[in-house]
Amino acid sequence: MPFFYYVPAALGTVFIIVGAYHGWKLRSLTRRCTIPATGILLGFEEKKMKSGRLYFPVVQFQADGKSYKARYGFGDAEWDIVAGNSVDLRYNPGNPEEFYLYHRQRVWQQYASPFFIIIGGIIFIAAYYSVL
Repeated sequence: MPFFYYVPAALGTVFIIVGAYHGWKLRSLTRRCTIPATGILLGFEEKKMKSGRLYFPVVQFQADGKSYKARYGFGDAEWDIVAGNSVDLRYNPGNPEEFYLYHRQRVWQQYASPFFIIIGGIIFIAAYYSVL
């Protein structure tokens, strides 16, 4: 098999894995977080990355008569909410510090997982048929 088969095949596989992992992570979070609540955005926790900075919302909310302060598991470079805003969320009844935050996402974020899976599949198939 030529070298040019392995590079696109590996790249396609990486795209498929990244898309599937992100989709699985988000889907499993939304399945566990079933109880609706309203919280207050306290601010953002910043994490420096090689590609820039990600901001993770820190929210305070009431669950089962107790007050919880938790950091959201998904970060973003920009948010359409500011500290002090009221936010809708769903939390995990077994672990109230795990929650899913309802917010508006940019189009590319909504379709990132399927995009990576489709592009990865196309690259992988193209690599396969280019060797035949």
